Amino acid sequence: MAANNTSRRTVLKGAGIGGVVGLTMGISGCLGTDDGTDVEGAEELAGEVPEIHLLAPTAGVNPFRNELASMIAENWEEIGFEVDLDELEFGAHVDQAVVQQDFDASLLGWGGTPERIDPHTFTYDMHHSANTQEGGRNTPGYANDEYDELAELQVTQPDEDERQQTVYEAQEILARDQPRTYIANEGGYHPYASARVTDIQPTLGEGLNSFWNMISATPTDSDTVRFGYPAAINSLNPMLDLATPDRQFVRLIYDQLFRIGEDGLPTPWLATDDPEIEDDGMTYTVEIRDDVTFHDGVDLTIDDVEFTYELYADSPTYGSLVDNIEEIETSGNEITFHLNEQYAPFTANVLGQVYIFPEHIWGGVDPDDLADFEDENWIGSGPFQFVDWERQSELQLEAFDDHFETPNADNFIRVPGSNTAQLIGDLESGQLDMVGTVPQPTAVDRVRDDEDLDLAEFEDIGYVKIAYNMRREPFDDRHLRRALSYGVPKEEYVEFVRDGMGTVTHSTISEHNEFWHNPDVEEFYEDLTAAREELAEGGYGWDDDGRLHYGADQ
Repeated sequence: MAANNTSRRTVLKGAGIGGVVGLTMGISGCLGTDDGTDVEGAEELAGEVPEIHLLAPTAGVNPFRNELASMIAENWEEIGFEVDLDELEFGAHVDQAVVQQDFDASLLGWGGTPERIDPHTFTYDMHHSANTQEGGRNTPGYANDEYDELAELQVTQPDEDERQQTVYEAQEILARDQPRTYIANEGGYHPYASARVTDIQPTLGEGLNSFWNMISATPTDSDTVRFGYPAAINSLNPMLDLATPDRQFVRLIYDQLFRIGEDGLPTPWLATDDPEIEDDGMTYTVEIRDDVTFHDGVDLTIDDVEFTYELYADSPTYGSLVDNIEEIETSGNEITFHLNEQYAPFTANVLGQVYIFPEHIWGGVDPDDLADFEDENWIGSGPFQFVDWERQSELQLEAFDDHFETPNADNFIRVPGSNTAQLIGDLESGQLDMVGTVPQPTAVDRVRDDEDLDLAEFEDIGYVKIAYNMRREPFDDRHLRRALSYGVPKEEYVEFVRDGMGTVTHSTISEHNEFWHNPDVEEFYEDLTAAREELAEGGYGWDDDGRLHYGADQ
């Protein structure tokens, strides 16, 4: 931990902002705190609560979250846990925590891409019990019948005010149960070379990682934009449950019927206009453009669209997107979707998220092999086409001149860096034009002082959070999860570690997603006395060394 941040911790603690630190032991089961409060735990103790294995990013991947992980581990140890902090590179972290779901607790970000502005992703996809399988987005394994009913209800409510109330209630339950600790909507600044690239368009939730920025950015002294990010691309297969950095480039290669616009609303893309909605929201008809070709010159037709939606039904990761489609009909340039029940976010979350595939390439792929298929040329119809991919080195794309929205840059190159500091150095030396990650405060100051560089500011609808694996004891206990949440220094993370960049959150839906955010959910600030009290209420106790135990009655 940096020395200046340690001193700020001391100031915060002394002012009483961050809860109470330190502990002294009384008799077994009773914990005295340094504010004079005795927390009465179980009088008779059973075995020790197991060590917590906390997965976190390396300092190279994300220095802010790396420092936060150390602060959290320190607090958790103060309230009686043993913590094994395991720092991982991004790909390994995602594989272990999200794909394999082999973890106790995991500190990761959840990207706030425009496709996720509709609350369905945050309420249903991330927290409904149907999505707890390996690779599913409900990584904690959270299962609550009361919550599931609300998550299912909100998608059937075309009236936005009614749906808002349901989404509000869902957020209240999540705040109570704490399957995750929702820490901060990070936001901040993405640096770029203002002397070498213009027409920057940072957007809510993504900053310079935005689709709209990547097709808008205009190089001034060459035909190429070089974009840096502190993680390599893992896959370009749209049928994989892609990490956010991968998906942000896959969507440049593949088109959808609709894209989420800079205002957060679905805008026609391959579609010529908004869908025609009939039968009380049970039927959606879309007309597609007739001037679209794939990158290999083959025309994109309504048959490719129909094929794609049928293909998605076999997808091991995205099949749920089309579960609600009962029947598909086509006529001319129109495709009609008949739903088996009302689905309020259908335009944004289905028509706006399904990538259109060329049937002449994917038609021969066995449904069981969709996630493993490797198209050597990655043929789509998007504004950029694939050129070359040197893994761990660079991904090269070039503008697809026949696209109806031709990008401003002839070439777009995505360069992975070993860490953020290296990427900022490459930006300063002229090797990169944009960086899609937030630099540390000292680097922000350097960028501000460099006349050739500038900062693009943005707010976030995603967040950094800790997921607790509720499939394992003791994380299946609400009291324990709530206690751990009281051990997370949210304010200190935003104000001092991130130098004021971002906002503290207690909900799965960001305050920057104003209409859907419930501002009145239960809040969990750093408060170690409250953490101990929560543990005592759950029947836990402490030994003479301050180590947390199960109570004999548990």
